[in-house]
Amino acid sequence: MLSNKQFFFAFVLTTAMACPSQGRQKSKYQDPSLPVEKRVDDLMSKMTLEEKAEQASAQLLFYKNFYQKRDYAKGHIRNVGHFLWEGNVPNDAKSVAEHINEDTKRSIEASRWGIPVLQHGEALHGAQWGNATCFPQSIAMAATFDDSLYYQEGLVVAKELRAVGVRQVYAPVVNITRDQRWGRGQESYGEDVLLNSRFGVAYVKALEGSGIVATPKHFVDNYGEGGHDSYASPTSWRVLREVYLEPFRACIQEGGARSVMAAYNSVDGIPCSSNHRLLTDILKKEWNFRGYVVSDYGGVEIVAKQHRMAKDANDATAQCMAGGLDLQLASSNKNLAQLVREGKISEETLDETVRRILRIKFELGLFDEPYVDPEKALQTVRCTEHRKLAEECARKSMTLLKNNGILPLREGEVKKIGLYGPAANTLNVGDYSGGRGGWRGEGGVTPYEGLKKALEGKAQVMLSATGQDVNPLAEECDVLIFFPSITEEEGSDRSSFKLPSANMKRNREETGALIIADQQETKIRIDQERMVRDLIATGKPVIVVLHNGAVVDISDWVDGTAAVLEAWYPGEQGGTAIADVLTGKYNPGGRLPMSWVKNIGQNPMYYSIKPSGRGYGYVENDGKPLFPFGYGLSYTTFEYENLQIPDTLQKDGTLRLSVNVTNTGKADGDEVVQLYIHDVLASVARPIKELVAFKRVTLAAGETKKVELEVPYRSFCLWDADMNFRVEEGEFDIWLGRDAEQRIAGKKVYVK
Repeated sequence: MLSNKQFFFAFVLTTAMACPSQGRQKSKYQDPSLPVEKRVDDLMSKMTLEEKAEQASAQLLFYKNFYQKRDYAKGHIRNVGHFLWEGNVPNDAKSVAEHINEDTKRSIEASRWGIPVLQHGEALHGAQWGNATCFPQSIAMAATFDDSLYYQEGLVVAKELRAVGVRQVYAPVVNITRDQRWGRGQESYGEDVLLNSRFGVAYVKALEGSGIVATPKHFVDNYGEGGHDSYASPTSWRVLREVYLEPFRACIQEGGARSVMAAYNSVDGIPCSSNHRLLTDILKKEWNFRGYVVSDYGGVEIVAKQHRMAKDANDATAQCMAGGLDLQLASSNKNLAQLVREGKISEETLDETVRRILRIKFELGLFDEPYVDPEKALQTVRCTEHRKLAEECARKSMTLLKNNGILPLREGEVKKIGLYGPAANTLNVGDYSGGRGGWRGEGGVTPYEGLKKALEGKAQVMLSATGQDVNPLAEECDVLIFFPSITEEEGSDRSSFKLPSANMKRNREETGALIIADQQETKIRIDQERMVRDLIATGKPVIVVLHNGAVVDISDWVDGTAAVLEAWYPGEQGGTAIADVLTGKYNPGGRLPMSWVKNIGQNPMYYSIKPSGRGYGYVENDGKPLFPFGYGLSYTTFEYENLQIPDTLQKDGTLRLSVNVTNTGKADGDEVVQLYIHDVLASVARPIKELVAFKRVTLAAGETKKVELEVPYRSFCLWDADMNFRVEEGEFDIWLGRDAEQRIAGKKVYVK
């Protein structure tokens, strides 16, 4: 058995023997002291057409046949650690690092010039392989309204990725969710442009600053009418500019993202994977994007098979590369070099793609330090510090929607608690969690486990068996807590917001539409709507703790509950966070990153609508949400005083304002200060309100803090009638709000 040092010496020796220029005079591309562009120029001057085509190619293989079928000349591979769930293959950090080292070694050996492979994967809310730390879902982190905390999470995720050798991830998701029927809303940061932009930038900066290539997705508008995933986008170019493109721009120009993933759907009749206006005119020319564009998995084939805009895979590949796509995922067209020879793809186009890819490989240091230390990986991944941060993130994401005073549960007053529902004793972490088999780390905490530990010696926590009858357990208890579950994820859009009441199965589309996940039957075997009503009928106080990433229709029973806590998908430490909030150890401070509709018929709904020429209500209701964007309760109260806003903002300046916030209650707690604006008079229709700044602040009981906010000049810009992005001089109404509906104080500011 080789020691760790012997292992690395063997790697170095093998690599040197594999590369003809090693051991003799080094080529310029092998000299780390030279500028990256010179190294790229030198290497490209040596490469054949076939070698360039291999660098612009990717491969996806499952572990069970990985080493038998892997083409090691391919420049990009879905890291083997992602698939170490099959059979009894170890998937701890050390094993993942060893397998990735082996794949990297064989890839370097397969290249005439010793070019390393770029190992990629997923990292939506944690490094996605077996036992990496599992953080709360993206929508949960958006509910924290704390992008600095999210940056810290990103640093941890990057450490765990880099520890095993994964250097590119397909995250974050910055698709704005304004129709809650979309099954992937949990992967997003909600409905707001600013929230998506700030959280996207925070995550990208953390990843990129740590040597991980971030890939914001899905460029650009990823769902269509009815909340259908990957439906053709009906969105105008104006709204694309005002809303859906902005988070991507921020991730690239402010965050430094070096890759972007094109969406499956079409925009203005052209598939995103081949859309020259999106990928070349806007992304690469206007935004000066220097990285490379990847397709979503199978996105190029879809141009032919679903969009019917290419006669075959070769034609689709040619169209996409001409449009600005650089890398075809999951596995690339084997005929790429031949397509260049036939003139269907220009050699200049291929060279530009390869240059973009090699540039990043050099920037990452893959040519100079291609391997990782498996022992160090074992020490890094899921260390105590990382698990504690996951717990903090989960606590800060908890969002209290209703409380009649039952919470926090008071010691001595509550002696027996009954837990009900399909999510009471499960680790409900949402999608994109670990390898394809799901998150497999040790030490995750379910709500039942968290409450039982928190109340040990203080109150008895009893778990109800799955079934319809709420008695006789309910008769013994002082408080009843219901933990429902819903079905939503990639490939699972919803046409009902009611709690599911029977087993459901996803069906494959007969049209040949791409289904990412295999058919799986949910494990919901009770009528959840009936059960929550039965619990309320007992006369005992009922608390509902929701696990979801999008809206649930609670209108039929919310009035009968004592409290409703939105726990989202809180990650591996979610059970502890839920227990901390219910028992008062932690005061919830989360806020809704979405407008909570009364029923599904109000969709799509978002607060920053443009003015109506008629009204905003329906026959059945006033058109307002049940809970507005930015809403969330606390166990304490806050007051605002001494708001200071300047009268004028000079051209290209930054609006700076301040306000004193006081915790007027008896418990320590967090307040989220929210700032909104409205353009009083504009040349084009503008939203009735827009969030332009926010800050989460922690205050001890009785404490006052001066909170300062900054609003950049571009927040006052609009896309005018000629689609020029500029500020129109004039008045803006600006105000502080507890949420998008409750205005506290404000004034008008003249912007020059």
